[in-house]
Amino acid sequence: MSVEGMNGSPGSTGSVSSHDAVLVGAGFSGLYMMYRLREELGLDVRGFEAAGGVGGTWYWNRYPGARTDSPYSAYCFSWSEEIAQEWSWSERYPGQQEVLRYLEFVADRYDLRRSFTFDTRVTSARHDEDTNLWTVDTDTGETVTATYLITGVGLLSAPNLPPIRGLDTFQGELVHTARWPAAGVDFAAKRVGLVGTGSTGIQILPSIAERASSVSVFQRTPNYVVPTQNRPLTDAEKADLRARYQDIAKQIRQHPFAMPFTPTGQNALDVDEATRQAVYEEGWRQGGFHFLFETFDDLSVNEDANETACEFIRGKIRAAVRDPEVAELLTPRGYPYGAKRPPAGTGYYETFNRDNVTLIDVSDDAIEEITPTGLRTGTRRFDLDVIIFATGFDASTGAFTRIDIRGRGGRALADKWRDGPVTNLGFSTAGFPNLFMITGPLSPFANIPTCIEETVDWIFDAISYLRENGLTSFEAAERGEQEWTGHVTAIANMITAGKGEAVNTWFAGANIEGKPRAINVYFGGANAYFDTCRAVAAKAYEGFVLS
Repeated sequence: MSVEGMNGSPGSTGSVSSHDAVLVGAGFSGLYMMYRLREELGLDVRGFEAAGGVGGTWYWNRYPGARTDSPYSAYCFSWSEEIAQEWSWSERYPGQQEVLRYLEFVADRYDLRRSFTFDTRVTSARHDEDTNLWTVDTDTGETVTATYLITGVGLLSAPNLPPIRGLDTFQGELVHTARWPAAGVDFAAKRVGLVGTGSTGIQILPSIAERASSVSVFQRTPNYVVPTQNRPLTDAEKADLRARYQDIAKQIRQHPFAMPFTPTGQNALDVDEATRQAVYEEGWRQGGFHFLFETFDDLSVNEDANETACEFIRGKIRAAVRDPEVAELLTPRGYPYGAKRPPAGTGYYETFNRDNVTLIDVSDDAIEEITPTGLRTGTRRFDLDVIIFATGFDASTGAFTRIDIRGRGGRALADKWRDGPVTNLGFSTAGFPNLFMITGPLSPFANIPTCIEETVDWIFDAISYLRENGLTSFEAAERGEQEWTGHVTAIANMITAGKGEAVNTWFAGANIEGKPRAINVYFGGANAYFDTCRAVAAKAYEGFVLS
């Protein structure tokens, strides 16, 4: 058994160096932050990345079928004229390999790789009150110090491998989708078990089914899956993005989920049934997030309206899946569309019509053990050659708590967040001076590259402000973080997407055994969040302590 990359590689250099800033991560966040601090502020920045190259999420998630669920015009940088004019996407929803090539292109275009040390995982960071420096240790034995510690570790980057008995006994190949082997996995003539039917499982299943001798899909909770409707881009679409990328970026920043969509101005419950069905059919034809964001404006705030969308999707499932019993197992009930991350797929439901694909309901017959030859539920045994865990992530906080981060008085960040994350705007948490988090806990759940750009710019401006005003320390005020954390929770309780207590969703930490139930992302709208961040900065960073 092997789960590639779940742990760092040991080693020791014994070296010590001092820098202005240490930056953790070389994905979208790390690349842009490195560029701004190094090229525009002239800081000495040392970057560390656990992977063997740039890319972040798109380096690790190499599983078949992996692609963005945001359209090409949104899932990209908008800060660089050179990037916008020199890069051209090929698909409406770019795949993993293309997104990785894009980030490698950005890194090479601005010579960013030289500032990162790869294959190196940060294991601990501790703040020294006397020197006002962070001391950072890595798994290679290197220790560095810096004034600022900046994390670009990602919302979904700490893989969740469920604590099932017998994981180490399996004699076949066991992989997690977020640590997919670079050489790939051979499914030919193999009996494959797929555990998990969230966004990743939905993407990977059709590809596996085409190659494996059999696929057993272990599902706990069915999902609302809208088709991606992916296709190649036309030359006209590519030219339009190059010509209008700044206007598109402005439009995206005005949308609650940072998407290139415009509110429709109509509500599901204000139209007749025929009109409602026609609107949903057009949303289905457009695919992806169009169905959620360009049909009716009240789907995220009105549960009765949301139920009309749910029932439409249920009808599509019944039409796509030939076996009525399988269709019923695949049909979500009891929670709103959007309460889980809204997934998009290609041929997902139709895949269950294949003779070599079997759906196993583990909601009442849970997986109890991995055996040397497969796995066992409470009542059945399955012989398998490959087991794939598409079981998601310890979201939002997991990438932080897996590093031993200690602030004032030696207090561990994991201890502070024991009952759930507490931050001000997702940037900073009290007691941890000069720790800046790019899209940290309690920042928006929205199109991530846009959120990254906005938060990197905010952190850049904050550090610039410190240096211009002779200030050396920045952290969230306790009152500021309490007010923001309370606001995030209140907003979540108002809308359908935030009702995490009622369903098993990572939005509330429910997918991790022992993790406290606490909303870890902001559902109040990326556009409102961006406005709030700008207003806070304009008031000399009200809600933060600068000294």
